[in-house]
Amino acid sequence: MPSDRHRLFPRIALTFALTTSSALAADAGTKAPTAKSAAPSSASAAPGSPIAPPSTSAGHATNHGVGAPTGAVADATDEDESAPPPADPHGHGAQAHGGGSEMFQAPEDGAMDDPTLPAGTLDIHVVDPSGKPLPNTPVTLGILYNSVAKGDSRKRVSVTANERGVARLEHLESGSSVAYRPMVLTDTATFSMMPFRMPDRTGMRALLHVYPVVEDIASALVVAQSIVYTEVKDDRIQVQQAFKIYNFGKNAWVPKDLVVALPETFTAFTTQQGMSDVGVDAVPKKGVRIHGTFGPGQHMIEFRWQLPYSGEPEVRFDVGMPPHMAAARVIAPASKDMTLDVPGFPPPQSSSDGMGQRSLITEKQLRKDEAALTSVAVVIRGLPTEGLGKFVATILAAGGLVLGLVLGSQKPGKGDRKAERTRLLAEIEDLERARQSGDVGPNTYEKARRQLLDSLARTFAADDAATPTVLRRRAS
Repeated sequence: MPSDRHRLFPRIALTFALTTSSALAADAGTKAPTAKSAAPSSASAAPGSPIAPPSTSAGHATNHGVGAPTGAVADATDEDESAPPPADPHGHGAQAHGGGSEMFQAPEDGAMDDPTLPAGTLDIHVVDPSGKPLPNTPVTLGILYNSVAKGDSRKRVSVTANERGVARLEHLESGSSVAYRPMVLTDTATFSMMPFRMPDRTGMRALLHVYPVVEDIASALVVAQSIVYTEVKDDRIQVQQAFKIYNFGKNAWVPKDLVVALPETFTAFTTQQGMSDVGVDAVPKKGVRIHGTFGPGQHMIEFRWQLPYSGEPEVRFDVGMPPHMAAARVIAPASKDMTLDVPGFPPPQSSSDGMGQRSLITEKQLRKDEAALTSVAVVIRGLPTEGLGKFVATILAAGGLVLGLVLGSQKPGKGDRKAERTRLLAEIEDLERARQSGDVGPNTYEKARRQLLDSLARTFAADDAATPTVLRRRAS
């Protein structure tokens, strides 16, 4: 709905990094903060009353994202998560759907120690966006046990809030091996807070906000920004994407069958489940499906995928964008002769990471009078081709083969074959590490691995040929 998008369009500075986040379980986190660090600054709240909202609002869900490689964007910096969402630069005074005349400042969920409660007791206060208690609400407590001796295990406990909107659980364990995560699960949405641990000597109070749920993005104050990082490696093009989605309203947006298009030939899709239900799933030959509960605040989605590459001097591909895009950035590490072209974007600027790696960066911030950005076309030119180099490599490889046959006919000694096996095993180990890190593509990996294994087998065959017939008969 263009009118809504234009009214709420903030110029969000696209300086967020592809940060690494832990793969925490949906029920609770493996690296949960301590009870003290998880508690919002509301110590002045009266005993037995709901926890007061903190003085600084970071949003209902901040950076519930998935992991991505560090160092992908050298010049990006994390935004101050404690700062309020960026204001609308156009001065339209965004109207929050679902109530309120101003842009909604989401209160923070959290937990804090309560010395008035017995040790092992947890009171979960369930409230609406305005802080009003929600009586008789079903509440789920996710519990994660993390023990060196017993490993990881999870379970869920269900309880119903009373007429004051408070769900009480008793006799909970404390210690560093168990973490708790309160949740309210509806038919389509999940509202939850950061995991925490119970203190040893007191109980805890937790505050959890539950928001009205909408599927139509036109009924939510949502804008998005995107980053696309693309790199040509070996026999494939590797692309990392991140979407940062801001919800400025009082409704939680739960997209229904929202698929962001990718090239039909995309492969090797990977992502990592974060602490919330927000994320993406691959839809073969179509793209990625965005899912989850986008409550008020900001949310991060990160994933990567690949395209086949056969050594062409130019590559082109299109990537889709989520609805209500406000800004997008495209980054490509580049050699001296490489160029980056993104139609509709400003000419890319050259940047260096301080270690000699040149990158081309272009960014577009949409104006209120521009059409919605639904996809981004990426064109990389000036890529090195095989050309004469392949011919020379073929000649050298043929020469090496002839040399190998000559040397092979000289029947190397047992000591030489043992040294050769040691060298080949070391090369196989290096190849496996390169494959895991993504420095070697699947086709090159398979060819090199097969050649190394064949060479290794020949050393054992040479040992067998050198063994006297009598000894071979005894061994059989």
